[in-house]
Amino acid sequence: MTGELTKAQDIFLDRINQICGKFGLNNVMAQLYAVLYMSGKPMSLTDMAERLKISKPSASINIRSLERYGVVRKVWVKGSRRDYYEADSDIYKVLTDRVKSMAEGRLSELEEMLDSSYRALYTVNSHSKEEKEASKVFRQKLDELKSLHGRVRSAFNLLNSGFIGNIMKTKSRV
Repeated sequence: MTGELTKAQDIFLDRINQICGKFGLNNVMAQLYAVLYMSGKPMSLTDMAERLKISKPSASINIRSLERYGVVRKVWVKGSRRDYYEADSDIYKVLTDRVKSMAEGRLSELEEMLDSSYRALYTVNSHSKEEKEASKVFRQKLDELKSLHGRVRSAFNLLNSGFIGNIMKTKSRV
């Protein structure tokens, strides 16, 4: 690989790191996927570790996670006893699956928080007028959040229905 191509890829990988950091994603996993995706051919753990200047154990741990996510797969390369990997080339699917997974986790956490807050509120036995008013305001705020959660959940379900994905794929073919 030429020095210019390596430099261009390094700029890309650096930006991947920055973007992943903003989303709280694992940088090494993102870089491993990006290296495999951009190479267009299977790579060994040793090749990936050397390319990214990371340890082979780190590459191994993170490639296994990528396998569990279903975005890379182990492949056989004739004449080699090493493990080789290739990336799922459907980048739209990879990105949307990851975003869906993250969103589902946050929506579930919000739902759990609302449920536990409602349960705690129902155990409150307000004695003073001030406490009763504060409980009423708290319940109203929880109701507002629950309503918002329902609307976000509906939008998320629409995304998961494939409707938006079909629109995006149709537009990308034009």
